[in-house]
Amino acid sequence: MVKQMDGYNDHTKKEPIPYLNKPGIAFSFDDSYRVHDWYKYGKDMFGYYNVKVTFNINGIHPLDGKREHIQQEIDKLLELQSNGHEIAHHGFGHEPSTEYSAKYGYEKWVEDEVETLINWMEKQSHSKTKERFKKPVSFVFPHFIYNNETLKRLIPKYFKIARGHLNKDNLTPFNHVGFAPSICLDDYYSCNTYYLKKIIKLTKKTGKNLILTGHSILPEEVNENLYGEGEKAKKWGTWRTSPKLIQTIINEARKHDMEFYTTSELAGIATFIDPNFERAVREKISKPEGWIEIVELGKVRELELSNKGISNLNGLEYFLNLEKLNLSNNSISDFRLLKKLPKLKHVNTENNPLEQSKKVKGYSTLVKSSFLLLSLKITPFVKFLQLPEWI
Repeated sequence: MVKQMDGYNDHTKKEPIPYLNKPGIAFSFDDSYRVHDWYKYGKDMFGYYNVKVTFNINGIHPLDGKREHIQQEIDKLLELQSNGHEIAHHGFGHEPSTEYSAKYGYEKWVEDEVETLINWMEKQSHSKTKERFKKPVSFVFPHFIYNNETLKRLIPKYFKIARGHLNKDNLTPFNHVGFAPSICLDDYYSCNTYYLKKIIKLTKKTGKNLILTGHSILPEEVNENLYGEGEKAKKWGTWRTSPKLIQTIINEARKHDMEFYTTSELAGIATFIDPNFERAVREKISKPEGWIEIVELGKVRELELSNKGISNLNGLEYFLNLEKLNLSNNSISDFRLLKKLPKLKHVNTENNPLEQSKKVKGYSTLVKSSFLLLSLKITPFVKFLQLPEWI
């Protein structure tokens, strides 16, 4: 990795701008039958839009009679998505792309493994919130196995980026299209913390990004035989990373002032949970179809979103230069993403549900106020207002 980096210049002196040139880490966890430990040990550790990661899902459990996901598992995946994480594509049946294609043909592999999971995702929704999966932007090759033909079948028709394993310097630039390498953290490889810290430091200097792959998120003391009986289940149980190691990486990245990205963000693509919000954004940037690029949203300084039927603000975090925002007369009850907009000065939140204000006494009138100033430099006429922590 060091040899591959010999020609890189030191980027640490440039002004770091997220999604544009600020280096970061992209955690990527495979195999969605592990969703229970993702949720149990990852949800609180990663937080709400704090450490964003990518969870790569299948349509079936390959070690449990090849059953499809039950509703409880679907709900957990969608709740992880609602916390800012990406739900990406890992093949419906987790079949190795080259082996399956050699046996049945490339078209059959695309039909069975790629299109089947996309169609399955479109049909699912959360049992309570009714939120749905976003259209996947990134793909992960099962078992890290691929060739040029399988890659060509996926990009750009179905995805923007496809993640594998080690390749050259193991780094990914911003706005990347095509194959993206990664380094696997699992016990199966016995990753060394000392070298991981050196790699993170090197990544910061290059101005690129590092994708770190894992499977299960499990404490070291948890029994590894979690996925059934037999040698195969036992072996798959070794594909695990401890929360302790993940937290060490998070702390090291923070020390070097690095961001945390999803794989789709490394590809420069913005996504939205709420179709009404996405529709309004497309109208604003005059792009009725196709991928929405994050750099396009960085040019927007004003957004008029009143009376758009919006209930979820996911995707708002990409408008880093937004100064004025009108969200009045919608169905929004969670405004925490407003914190992610460093240049926002004026926002109108009038006539939205006040469910979140119940958690913070005395702030219902705050949310009702028209064109509340949310800049860090509070002007005199709103000095008396204290922003609750959920905004």
